[in-house]
Amino acid sequence: MLARMKQIGLDASVHNFTLNYPFGGGKVFTGQNVYGILRAPRIGSTESIVISCPYRSLTSIHPQVSHSVSLMLAFADYARRQKYWAKDIIFLITDQEQLGMQAWLNAYYGNNDNPALLTSDLHLRAGAIQAALNLEIQSFDLDSINIKLEGLNGQLPNLDLFNLVQKLTNKEGIPCGYKQPKVKRPKGGHVNNLWQMLTMVLSQSTGVPTGNHGLFHRFGIEAVTLEGITRADTKSTHSLLPMLKILEGISRSLNNLLERFHQSFFFYLIVANDRFVSIGDYMPCLGLMAGSLLIKSFILWLSLHQEHDSTDKEPPQEASEASSPNLVRIGLLLILAHATGFLVNYLPFYAGINEFFYQHGLSTELTLTTLLSIVSVLVIFSPIFFHFHQDDIKILHIWILLELATALIVVGMLNFSLGLLMAFVIVPVMINVEIRNNGLINFVQQLCGILLQPLIVAYFVVFTLTWITFDELSLKSVCTKALSATMNALVYSAVDSVIYGNWMFNMIGLVFFPIWILLWNFLSWRPTEQRSSIKKSKTS
Repeated sequence: MLARMKQIGLDASVHNFTLNYPFGGGKVFTGQNVYGILRAPRIGSTESIVISCPYRSLTSIHPQVSHSVSLMLAFADYARRQKYWAKDIIFLITDQEQLGMQAWLNAYYGNNDNPALLTSDLHLRAGAIQAALNLEIQSFDLDSINIKLEGLNGQLPNLDLFNLVQKLTNKEGIPCGYKQPKVKRPKGGHVNNLWQMLTMVLSQSTGVPTGNHGLFHRFGIEAVTLEGITRADTKSTHSLLPMLKILEGISRSLNNLLERFHQSFFFYLIVANDRFVSIGDYMPCLGLMAGSLLIKSFILWLSLHQEHDSTDKEPPQEASEASSPNLVRIGLLLILAHATGFLVNYLPFYAGINEFFYQHGLSTELTLTTLLSIVSVLVIFSPIFFHFHQDDIKILHIWILLELATALIVVGMLNFSLGLLMAFVIVPVMINVEIRNNGLINFVQQLCGILLQPLIVAYFVVFTLTWITFDELSLKSVCTKALSATMNALVYSAVDSVIYGNWMFNMIGLVFFPIWILLWNFLSWRPTEQRSSIKKSKTS
């Protein structure tokens, strides 16, 4: 590929990178990217466009996209003979999927401070990257083209780029849009539109890029991936020429840009190819759900003040029996909860612990799951060491509601889909949780608290997806496969946080795990009368 780029007339070079596996074993992975630059004849190298595609070996678990390399090189040969380019065009072929793309971007922007991913210097450079187009073409006999949008941490490209790609592709007679189905189904309809929107919500909530384009967004570069879809039940008449015309149209449109994309939406949900929901329409629903927690916390605060006002009017002997909130005890619990969250975020990456488990024959998946499980079991026994009065537990309840509402709003601003799904699960439980003397209700509330533990929530999500995907399996097989998939997901999330900067693992460990610890201590609290009656029953 390097020789072919040089034969075409591009400034071509090779970029090497090395991955030091962040967990036990000291594993090292190497890769090599190939890129060529078509210099703009009309202006200096001040701006550029990237056209990329992944290189997948025959042993790759992903579908082969070798036609993308042929298409890109054919377009490079055509573009070199044109004189209207005002921006450099970078033709990039990456190795090891997103790992190669991340290494190349780190080297291009000089972000070489990650000890896990070491990259060599780039011998060739172009101008500031304005936009990028990633190709995943499996065959030239295309039935349709799927536009992949979701990027790292749920970021999306500017909607104008999506509209540009869609219109130019449809103009060449190839159906194009977001989430093009791989099997024929009726077009339009409210059910299909709802399913497409929910599919985007689920895909965006993971924070994992759906293609190499998703790593450009963190550098302020608008990018999408074109995935060619070929159905076995149909025979397409499309050839290489329409795809070359599509690439030329998109490249020339990007070439004529006088400024970066900024006049359209960056926060949206695709309903249909010509319909979307903007942030002004969908954000109020998350604000209302999080706002309900704030309203309840305010009501609890008013009720606490009313109780104190009533105790002030009582005789001194009765008023002395009412205890004021002990902020020291509450503060110690808050410090312990967030320190435990820090340990959850730090222990999996501690080299000594990883090497210890690795030398005893434990895999990375089992090591990480064991560490998090041990911490979770210890947390369950933490209420034994904290004895709160009724006013203390009310202050703790108010703090939990405030911290949870703030966390949901912040997560929703960064990744709306993730914040919405979390709110759907957590808010109904937190709204109905109260301090009650009913033993059955307390047991149900504690059971809900156990089910809201982050590891258990992750398992139920994976279990549901596994059950839907593999509906032919038995319940036992689905449970086993879901457990294995959950353990793998934990490792992938931790690795992504180190290599790519995915904040899903860090957010759960530093924010929602401490909130769950506080919630469990709140749900495990019993009034002093119940504690004394339990002790008397034991002694008798």
